[in-house]
Amino acid sequence: MKELVAGDSKLTFDEGSKVVKFGGSMRLANIQEYDKVKDFLFDCSNGLEEVSLDLNDLEFLNSAGITTLSMFVLKKNTDETSKTVNISGSKSVFWQEKAITN
Repeated sequence: MKELVAGDSKLTFDEGSKVVKFGGSMRLANIQEYDKVKDFLFDCSNGLEEVSLDLNDLEFLNSAGITTLSMFVLKKNTDETSKTVNISGSKSVFWQEKAITN
């Protein structure tokens, strides 16, 4: 299992299930601070045909974080080795319902 602590949030990657689980509150100051999150996501998904992002336990993600996740999904969609990025979230967390739908 791989882990990354980013601000008040924690990301864990389970290689068996190919799921990156997000928890806590991710309020990094700017897009540059999200580089470590982006690098973690690419490192975990490298060479996988499918990866899942589980946002259910992520209470808050600011606009720079949403941009980072969007850029990750767009890049994986053009990556020849990656075919699918699954995203799960909670309708009870306001920002997730809005952002994931978009």
